[in-house]
Amino acid sequence: MAIKLDSPYFAAVDLGSNSFHLLIARVQNDRVEIIDREKEMVQLARGIKADGHLEMDAQNRALACLARFAERLRDIPREQVRVVGTLTFRTIGQSKQFIKAAEAALCLPIQIISGFEEARLIYSGLARSVTNDHNHRLVVDIGGGSTEIIIGKDYEPLCLESLSMGCVTFSELYFSKTNRISAVKLNRAYVSACTEIESIRKNYMKTSWKIAFGTSGTIRTIADLVQSRDGGAVISSGSLAWLYAEILSNKSVLLNVPEPRRSVLPAGIAILKALFDQLKLDSIHVGDAALKEGLLYDIIGRLSDHDSRADTVISLQRKYHVDIDQAERVANTALYFWKNIDGPSLPRVSRTKILAWAAQLHEIGMSVSHSSHHHHGYYILRFSDLAGFGRYEQYILANLVRSQRKGLYDKKFEEMDEQTMTALIPLVVCLRLAVLLHRRREDVDTLPKLSLQGKDFKLKFLRKWLTEHPLTSAGLDQERLYYDNYGISFTYS
Repeated sequence: MAIKLDSPYFAAVDLGSNSFHLLIARVQNDRVEIIDREKEMVQLARGIKADGHLEMDAQNRALACLARFAERLRDIPREQVRVVGTLTFRTIGQSKQFIKAAEAALCLPIQIISGFEEARLIYSGLARSVTNDHNHRLVVDIGGGSTEIIIGKDYEPLCLESLSMGCVTFSELYFSKTNRISAVKLNRAYVSACTEIESIRKNYMKTSWKIAFGTSGTIRTIADLVQSRDGGAVISSGSLAWLYAEILSNKSVLLNVPEPRRSVLPAGIAILKALFDQLKLDSIHVGDAALKEGLLYDIIGRLSDHDSRADTVISLQRKYHVDIDQAERVANTALYFWKNIDGPSLPRVSRTKILAWAAQLHEIGMSVSHSSHHHHGYYILRFSDLAGFGRYEQYILANLVRSQRKGLYDKKFEEMDEQTMTALIPLVVCLRLAVLLHRRREDVDTLPKLSLQGKDFKLKFLRKWLTEHPLTSAGLDQERLYYDNYGISFTYS
């Protein structure tokens, strides 16, 4: 691990659809020690309106919780804290002002992650809390808005799925009108969960596993309810069937479960029973670690010798048969230009890393089409599941790759606000010039110097270099026209 930082403290914040979690750890002598935990059941998913906006009560609950979390985080370096939002944050596209308010309350940026990334982090957290026996394991996490189902071996996930069923959203769909639990309501939730699982069932059953783990608060609560039958660390199929029937006949069985967990637990029980039945589980072990722990190890990895995003870039290069030598030439030159000029900050993104990754993947679309590979590269990077990347990082990466060549126009920077556009342009220029200089797919003996004065980019070559390279000179003439059409000032000599 070999971390040498000013502060030994790290923090992970998981903004789930049901609960918000804060985890603080200390790293000493390459050992990770959890020193503090906080959890609040905000139930954000209950506040989503049909138009995608978030009700004010839900916003107020969330902002009050985040303000309390901020107090615990204020002394930890920003680069050693990572905050992620899951399904509800992916859903509330119409509540951008709330996301800004949430970031202000927490005094930190929020990274919205995909269901795939959520599943990967859950597995990572679980894998580091149990013994790795080199056998396949199944991991399920019933969240407020989604359920993640993973098969993995040791630290490596093999199958990752995020299904649109959660204890909060199913409670709203099937139990919201009255607090009374009925067989009809419970069965509707169960059948709906079975339908969701059916789409992945065949592939998962074919992969198989040796042991199953459950990692959510819902599963922990169910284990507590059947403790007298199973001991509290395991849930058996027989005990779950008993509980499923018991909550219909015995009105007091859930009385010891505190609110607000009690109100969403019947939906969670229906989902877990569907998982048992569809995946033919005999039992499931209760895991003590999940997304927030996986997130914590991911932060530590980014600041030490292992960044999962770098692994993803290498995997994409292999998958799409990228010319590695050319990718490295372009990356090295783009970073050389970037060191010459720097530029405005890009919120929630490391500009140096994102530029390097865009250069390493700039030809990822070549396997689809040579003439339009920048467009195909955009679609691959924009809509694939990229381990380690948040949605915003992925969005920036994809737009950089699309902007590497040909004309510059607004569509290449879709839905981008002015601050992001201003910060992105210097990165685009660095990447485009690096691509242009290496069109012969060879090293350049002496690189020119790029400067940025105000809004004017200037590229300075050694004397006679351009005379000796007329094709590059012609390419720079065309490049200047592209820049002029977009209002970017560019000169070279």
